[in-house]
Amino acid sequence: MTGMLERLPSLRDVRCFVTVSELRSFSAAARSLGLSQPAISQAVGRFERALGCRLLERSSRSVRLSAAGEALLAPARSLLTEAGALLAAADRWSAAPGPTITLAYPPMLGTFAARIARRLTRRQPGAEVLLRSAGQREAAELAATGTVTAAILAAPVPLHLTAIPLFTVMIDRLAVPTGDPLAQRRSLGPAALTGRRVLVPAHRPAGGPWPALVAALPPRSPYPAADDLEDPSAALDLVAARIALLPLPSLVADTVRRPDVRFVPLAEPPPPLRFRLAWAADAQDPAVLILAQAVQRLLQTR
Repeated sequence: MTGMLERLPSLRDVRCFVTVSELRSFSAAARSLGLSQPAISQAVGRFERALGCRLLERSSRSVRLSAAGEALLAPARSLLTEAGALLAAADRWSAAPGPTITLAYPPMLGTFAARIARRLTRRQPGAEVLLRSAGQREAAELAATGTVTAAILAAPVPLHLTAIPLFTVMIDRLAVPTGDPLAQRRSLGPAALTGRRVLVPAHRPAGGPWPALVAALPPRSPYPAADDLEDPSAALDLVAARIALLPLPSLVADTVRRPDVRFVPLAEPPPPLRFRLAWAADAQDPAVLILAQAVQRLLQTR
């Protein structure tokens, strides 16, 4: 086997033979490969001497394959294909590993987070992109400790984090049980909620939509607080069980298919939720810049 391998010609000579065979012309092969015609002739001659047989019949007007050339053309093509696969695999193994980018995001923005991950994997070969669904307080802590590269947070963002603005989301729908009389309304104003239980988050920072929404509710409308309101699925289970009604964005409502819940427009929606991308103020990880650029470019093209 060792002696046979030593007879193998260079891949360049094999490619010259295959190209001449396919084009039936030394001059055309030279143009195709960017080489001189004498260089092509020399390469084919070396290939023939290495194999010990004549592969091409030449004349002043034409070039054609000999019987040996006909038999060896397919193996020569396979050799080039396998060599290309070997080099491509080697390039993948030798390439420097890409960055690891971890993004924490609120459950309602799962589709948007997935689009960010797809963009990063396309634009950053070798990058490992990890997504982590988390509520506001957990995501802020993950970003502050550097456990994640960055987090998408609703404003206001804690002062110890660096943040850039992303987009706003309107709280413009009210989830009600399918059999509830409110489910038949075209829209709902605050007066329609008199005496009804409306579910709002336990944490309602100033400047966000929730304080304004609570202030707009009729006096006799209790609003039970829930720490897990950031999980739309769990909150909608409470709606279906007729425990409370749930204000939420159409961004979420448009992705939910539940026969036991209806989403009715709010006639007077509160101020929008404002989302920002946030990370630790002292972060030195270049993955932060890569992530921030990917998110902003995605927003520009959506």
